[in-house]
Amino acid sequence: MKLLYVTSTFLAVILLLTTSLVKAQNNDDVINILLKKHVISQQEADSLRADQAIKEQARRDKENQHGVTVGSKALQLSGLAQFRYQGFEQAGVNNSFDLHRIRLDVRGDVTNKWSYDIYSEYGGAGVKLIDAWISYKLDDYLKFTAGQFKIPFSLESLITDSQLEFIDRSQVVEALAARSKDIIGNQQGRDIGIQVSGSFVKLDEQYLFDYTFGIFNGAGYDVTADNNTDKDIAGRLSVHPIKNLTISADFYNGLAFYGTPAKNQKRNRSGIDARYTLGNLTLQTEYDKGTDGVIQRDGWFAQAAYFVIPKKLQLAVKYDTYDPTKTIKTDRTTIYYGGINYFFNNYTKFSIDYLDRKEETATQIKNNILEAQLQLTF
Repeated sequence: MKLLYVTSTFLAVILLLTTSLVKAQNNDDVINILLKKHVISQQEADSLRADQAIKEQARRDKENQHGVTVGSKALQLSGLAQFRYQGFEQAGVNNSFDLHRIRLDVRGDVTNKWSYDIYSEYGGAGVKLIDAWISYKLDDYLKFTAGQFKIPFSLESLITDSQLEFIDRSQVVEALAARSKDIIGNQQGRDIGIQVSGSFVKLDEQYLFDYTFGIFNGAGYDVTADNNTDKDIAGRLSVHPIKNLTISADFYNGLAFYGTPAKNQKRNRSGIDARYTLGNLTLQTEYDKGTDGVIQRDGWFAQAAYFVIPKKLQLAVKYDTYDPTKTIKTDRTTIYYGGINYFFNNYTKFSIDYLDRKEETATQIKNNILEAQLQLTF
């Protein structure tokens, strides 16, 4: 009896696999045939159908987790909408609602080696091209990317906007990673160039090292031409000594055209960062320093985020300090953050942040900020 059961089960599995490979008919048809021919029992048929339903649902959830696939993986659409409110304590600054980020992403894998991405932003200034790149992946250890994309500098800058624990990025990142306070203006952390990247030394099904090295114009994103003949270089090396821990070091060296009068001046950066996740707790820290011409700047932050209710309610705190001019002793700003994130589902999040700002001056400015943001991704 046992031999008969084993044989029947073995034949059922072989038939299912064979049918799947040749795609002659769907799994439910196969189960019905096996049931009709008394190869499997009704109980076994129900069990197989239940297993298939679970696997199919898992497959659909995985495919739809980060976007909507149209036709095939060669065309995938995703988007981001963030509606924000800012309440300012500072006199003369108006509280306001704004469209923080409205974006549409079109990407795809043309083959298992060639892929592309076209990422656009919509707002009061019209349509702005954020990312536009083509990549070729030879293997895990070697990938080539050409076009417009994020420079490989600063962990917080590289984290996608929808995955940040706080509504806005830290001061030092905004100032030194080609963002809102950088000497070259807000470039969304991006530039035009080429880079190579990859992972190597695999231990226990996990790579020990990741690397990225790129050559860039240094003029920013969505521009028609470089503003000087020099090219900038950037690199980043990450190590994963244990599961869920990443420690990285990076640099950026180049010349930028700025100042009064405008001229080519040194624009160099370097930094280290780390991120560790343990269950519902995530810890992150980063230190960056930079030189613009003769001015030296630096700053760092440390933050912790914890899911009080897993996948639903997250509390976060951050210490953020930045010195825009090392030779001046009274211009450092320190911000203490408190944040709450509530996730309605995998696609919708509501966030509230409070920023307690402290300036290194004799008289403190009343300029604390309360922010709230509703985010929807698809």
